[in-house]
Amino acid sequence: MADYLKTLLLLLFLPLYSIAYGNADSPQSDSFVKAIPVWSEGREKEQNLTLSFREVVNVGRVSKQAVIRLTASCDYRLRVNGEFVAHGPCVAAHDFYRIDIYDLKPYLRRGKNVVAIEVAGYNCPSYYLLDQPSFLLAEVEIDGVVIAATGRDFVAYAFGQRVADVPKFSFQRTYSEVYNLDSHYNDWATDKEWRTDVAPERLVSQNYKALLPRGVAYPDYRLHSAKCIDGRTLYKFATNSSGFLRAKVKVAKPTQLMFRFDEILGKDGRVMKRRLGWRSYLVYNLEVGEYELESFEPYTMQYVEVFAEEGAVKVEEISMRDYCNSDCHRAKFESSNADLNFIFEAARETYRQNALDIYMDCPSRERAGWLCDSYFTGRVEFALSGKSRIERNFIENFLLPTEFKDIDNGMLPMCYPADHRNHNYIPNWAMWFVLELEEYLKRTGDRVTIDRARTRVYELVAFFRPYLNEDGLLEKLPKWVFIEWSHANKLVQDVSYPSNMLYAEMLDTVSRLYGDKSLAEQVAAIRKEILRQSFDGEYFVDNALRNEKGELVLSGEHTEVCQYYAYFFGVASPESHPALWARLRDEVVPGRVERGLYSDLHPINAFIGSYLRLELLSRCGLSKQILDESIATYKSMATRTGTLWESLRANASCNHGFASHLTNVLYRDVLGVYEVLPCERKVRLRFIDSGLEWCKGSIPVGDEQIEVEWRQRNGEFNVKISLPEGYTYELLPTKSRVEVK
Repeated sequence: MADYLKTLLLLLFLPLYSIAYGNADSPQSDSFVKAIPVWSEGREKEQNLTLSFREVVNVGRVSKQAVIRLTASCDYRLRVNGEFVAHGPCVAAHDFYRIDIYDLKPYLRRGKNVVAIEVAGYNCPSYYLLDQPSFLLAEVEIDGVVIAATGRDFVAYAFGQRVADVPKFSFQRTYSEVYNLDSHYNDWATDKEWRTDVAPERLVSQNYKALLPRGVAYPDYRLHSAKCIDGRTLYKFATNSSGFLRAKVKVAKPTQLMFRFDEILGKDGRVMKRRLGWRSYLVYNLEVGEYELESFEPYTMQYVEVFAEEGAVKVEEISMRDYCNSDCHRAKFESSNADLNFIFEAARETYRQNALDIYMDCPSRERAGWLCDSYFTGRVEFALSGKSRIERNFIENFLLPTEFKDIDNGMLPMCYPADHRNHNYIPNWAMWFVLELEEYLKRTGDRVTIDRARTRVYELVAFFRPYLNEDGLLEKLPKWVFIEWSHANKLVQDVSYPSNMLYAEMLDTVSRLYGDKSLAEQVAAIRKEILRQSFDGEYFVDNALRNEKGELVLSGEHTEVCQYYAYFFGVASPESHPALWARLRDEVVPGRVERGLYSDLHPINAFIGSYLRLELLSRCGLSKQILDESIATYKSMATRTGTLWESLRANASCNHGFASHLTNVLYRDVLGVYEVLPCERKVRLRFIDSGLEWCKGSIPVGDEQIEVEWRQRNGEFNVKISLPEGYTYELLPTKSRVEVK
């Protein structure tokens, strides 16, 4: 019955998917002809088992096409004749698997070819890869004929080169990498006539797999090298980088070789040991010989430190194979301010490393797809690629499961695809999912996905009803109530006013998405009650607590981010609360804590306070202030790591996906492309004097481009615009005089 329901879901959904989006860079149809899913008999739930699948295919002249289709649980690495082809698969929801398809023509030679696929079956809960039974499903097709397929041709071995009994890399990820290798470690993947005494595994077919198209672009696998910066053991990449660490080494005597890596250095100028608790190292126990090593899993680093017995190892090269987004290079931004240009490129690089098949929070400790983060990163994908393919996959993953087994009914996971065996979730982040749906609809016009989400959205609305108190406000929300990474997270009970501000906006969004007038009436009452209770005449108070008499009493605590929630979600406005807004705008600025200003107002952190502040400044047309504050806040990050950070200080991840939202800010508030409306084939422009002499940029829209260039003098803009055919523009009113050519 379960298999029948999965098949029915696919039959209902996949035709709509193909009509709306088609395949992403796919060289051949998304279906298997001969292959069946296989794994070693009885070992499909074994933890941290790596199987090496191998098949030698004999190839004559390839006249039309040569492709391989594959998917797996958990991870695979594909090589042909020893040459790296790909890493995957593209992630999907529980019990669903996306098909990757690769063109093999560049890798095949006339005659015998070794197709080698390593598959890591982790079988452990994480926020990165789902805990599901291991399998491989793969087939090679040449000129329309399947010449190799799992279940028929591939042979698999469990060499034990990768050590299984090791700790996890982090709580959020799977196992760290430790290897035992000799100089013949790679022969199985390169030698056409290879023979071994190791017995092959007995492969058996696995359960039915519900399959999906990949849907997103394939990764950028470019290579780049690190430089030795101390003349001995410390190496540095040009910027923070994400991908597979590679090393060419010669081993003179048996030894243990360790690579320790991180985004920043410690105070002693060396790579820190287990900063933030991550096991950021690779360990190789090596016999005498020459090795070209490459990590199986992707990691993030700017610095690599090598540890080995003196004289045992000669390191000839340290490099990286990127595992990054390949669809963000058409976007351009340049201005007369070099600092802004530098920040834009750091933001783009941050996005590139955090947007493969989902929007990741960070490519280092988690590689997890978090809600709320995705609200901001979804804007970036559209701004840098002109498409919303990753966002579509991201949303789809939340819609596919019939239920989320490890959390309360009606709630959405805080990050997904992920396993939440501790039953934890963030109720606030589920609200942001609804807000993102509305922006996604505006970007894509994809009403099909919005209608498919209706049941899940109304289940979420129903989830919150039992937590409404006598005033109609949410009280005592369960689990991890999250406002932002600051003191505000300590002020979330019993009645959290920022949570209720967000809740009101969620209901308002649902009413707009589905024409629900009853919710719109509820929203007005909630906002009115929040205002009555929480504004103390000077600030909005973060929360209220029940006293011994059962009465709600304001805590008296004020956070900067609570004020931004109030303005961002329509409880307050610069017109309704002008004095508070003037103080926030002019005095509660970056650096005020260091100057001892407003110590009674707990400061924001990068996420999400800094970004809400920029959004509010944008609403008021304060482009010059946005420019100045962006440089003050983000230039130091870009200078230190080439990427933008999770926190305002380097005390967490220094490469966080939401931070790439700066690209969207610079396009909107500096370049002047205020909004792109592809469904209306319209661009809204707003030019405000930011103190720059000139600015120009190119913004992708689908496969076309919007080109804008302006020069400004004394508040007068001379603008050149080039739009895709059929597009029109609207010039939003400002104090500046604008002449468009």
